[in-house]
Amino acid sequence: MKKLLIWVIALLLLILLVFKGLPVLVNLYLNENADRIVSNMITRTSGFGDHEITFGEIKLDYNYSGTYLQLEDIQITPADNISENQLKVTLSAKQVRVSGFRWKDFLMENSIVVDSATIDNITIKTLSPALDSMHFSESKPNRKAHRDYKIISVKHFGLNHLSVENRDSYSDSLRLELFDLSVGASGFRLTEEYIQNKEALFDVDMIQGTISKANLHFDEYRQMVIVDSLAFNTEDNTLGIGNFSLIHKLDRYTYTGLQDKRMSWIEIGDTKLKVRGMDFNSYFRNGTVEIDSLIASNLKLSVFTDKRKSEDLSKRPPMFHESLNKLEQVLHIKNTLLRNGYLRIEERADNNAPQSGALFFTELNAHIKNISNHKEMMAGNSQLVMNVKAKLMDIGPVDLSMDYDLASENGTFKLKGTLGKMPLRTLNNMIEPEAKISLKSGVINRLDFNIIANDYEGSGEAIVRYEDLELELLNKDFGKDQNVFRKIGSFLANKVVIKSNNPNKRGDLKKGTVYYLREPHKSIYNYWWKLIFSGLKSTLTGEDLEEMKKKELENRNGTPKKAK
Repeated sequence: MKKLLIWVIALLLLILLVFKGLPVLVNLYLNENADRIVSNMITRTSGFGDHEITFGEIKLDYNYSGTYLQLEDIQITPADNISENQLKVTLSAKQVRVSGFRWKDFLMENSIVVDSATIDNITIKTLSPALDSMHFSESKPNRKAHRDYKIISVKHFGLNHLSVENRDSYSDSLRLELFDLSVGASGFRLTEEYIQNKEALFDVDMIQGTISKANLHFDEYRQMVIVDSLAFNTEDNTLGIGNFSLIHKLDRYTYTGLQDKRMSWIEIGDTKLKVRGMDFNSYFRNGTVEIDSLIASNLKLSVFTDKRKSEDLSKRPPMFHESLNKLEQVLHIKNTLLRNGYLRIEERADNNAPQSGALFFTELNAHIKNISNHKEMMAGNSQLVMNVKAKLMDIGPVDLSMDYDLASENGTFKLKGTLGKMPLRTLNNMIEPEAKISLKSGVINRLDFNIIANDYEGSGEAIVRYEDLELELLNKDFGKDQNVFRKIGSFLANKVVIKSNNPNKRGDLKKGTVYYLREPHKSIYNYWWKLIFSGLKSTLTGEDLEEMKKKELENRNGTPKKAK
């Protein structure tokens, strides 16, 4: 009996020794081979397979609940033999801390499973050619050389002060700059399926973070998108941007002068964006953007076109339904709100006018419903509805509504609106350079239009109420000095061709007819304006619908195909 007791005690001591001593032995092995082990964990993946890694200091502490890992001064650099058509990554990080690392999952399941991970002060610089020229092997990956993990799972994750820079490997020009990204997350999971699916990112229970600033350079590095003070949070489904801007590195005349054909110069400045009710999980898991409300405040949008440049008649700017259908991104925005915006449209006429013409809208407020190409979301409602209020030239109140059928094959839409009282002379800045005509006097009391159209043609009615309209013809230098011929021309225009008042002194109201054939190489916004302008023009000329249709067909030099 005594011998049995001794053996039991000895066995217990042996078990205790093994239990206590095994972590010591494992730690001795791990720390002795830490550099090789950790390097292999990173470079075994296809993303870093052609890169080299070094560490300043590695600390490993194993126990039965998991392994604690701390890395100091990590450096990842591309190998000398890396192809020019591959992505080259240079990475440096001050410190990485991982706790609860599971060796069983790593060795038996080719997976990374940890309780928590924190990365501090990381800088990533990448050098790459254009994405369409990068080398991606179509053959099956060499599993021995590169083994992407089946899953990377982190219960609690923190990323503090990440900065990213991407350059064009051929020109060394900046494409992307990202400053001071910090993220906190829980329940993070990146699976092999997510890696293989180009639409998906990862799965996460909660994530929130901030970005101090991000710059995206594009259009052969002549334009730049700037995002300041971005913050997102999945707990309240919000995303905010303190300032969004689109700027040109070239002035409007230099930029448009470099183009072979006519192209607009566009800038956006000082815009604050707020997203509410965003389904982050839908985006992370399958790349679908679902938003309840997108709010843009204080938008300043400037558009410039130099009409001295010849038009590209082969261009086919898409209508709304075509634009959404061509998007690779699945998108559904229930409400888009524009608050207190400013829009300036400037054109340099194709003549010797001394300056460009411009008009602008202030106090621009809009509500757009149902911007979507999400087939399931559109099943019950395919109507994109837009309501806009603004002031033309900071004077004339504008009220515009549009109802657009996104499911229509030929882009059917309804356009309805009003323009309130304003002096006509305020429009001279736009009219004089384009038409060589000046509005001497007159007031628009009210303009109403109601139009039904598609991507082929549009028709409807316009009623413009005005009084005391008088115009004068300008000389060849766009001046107002009048010789006898221009005086006669102005007299005939004012007294014979154009009526000075509508309704006239007897109270008869002349209604204008709207009709226009869309020019397929021009934008939908140009189409809207030409439809409205046709109604204004017919009010003055007295043309009816049949006359307008005949003239439009003659202007197109042939009979177009019948509308769908």
